[in-house]
Amino acid sequence: MLKKSAKEKGANFAKVIPTRDIFVEDHVRLKCQYGCDRFARLFTCPPYAPTPDETRKILENYNQGLLVEFTGLMDKGQQRGVHEIMFELEKEAFLNGLYKAFAYTAGPCRICESCPAEKVESPNEFSKKDCKNPEKARPSMEACGIDVYRTARKAGCKINVVKEGERFKSFGLLLLE
Repeated sequence: MLKKSAKEKGANFAKVIPTRDIFVEDHVRLKCQYGCDRFARLFTCPPYAPTPDETRKILENYNQGLLVEFTGLMDKGQQRGVHEIMFELEKEAFLNGLYKAFAYTAGPCRICESCPAEKVESPNEFSKKDCKNPEKARPSMEACGIDVYRTARKAGCKINVVKEGERFKSFGLLLLE
């Protein structure tokens, strides 16, 4: 049901995978810290997002996840749609009795034009109370340390490093009981 819904909403591929095939690596979050200009500027990014250790603990509470692939994206602005779809899938799963459902998105949050996190001088766990869309805001897999390349490849997806100007893929993950 959720796989079909994901495709109807715009995904190209969706596959249920066991949580043991979701790989969490510390180096992934390091790339957020030292490779992304959005670090500490969005409430869904580090240091606000769960750490890799917290993510590993979270995964222990789930048996499976729905890996959702979106292809043919040309600019980062198109990821706003990915965020919306992943939120909708989480809500759909919840309303169908999967009350533990939780969605991870792809890349930095793009729900709002600007994020109040940009003005936070000393980030702490209470800073997130200023999020304008807390009901929809979800961290990306990368922000939480999930190795998207390894996870997607294990699920049978082709994924390569994207070069400037190339179309790219984004992946979302919906944790299920």
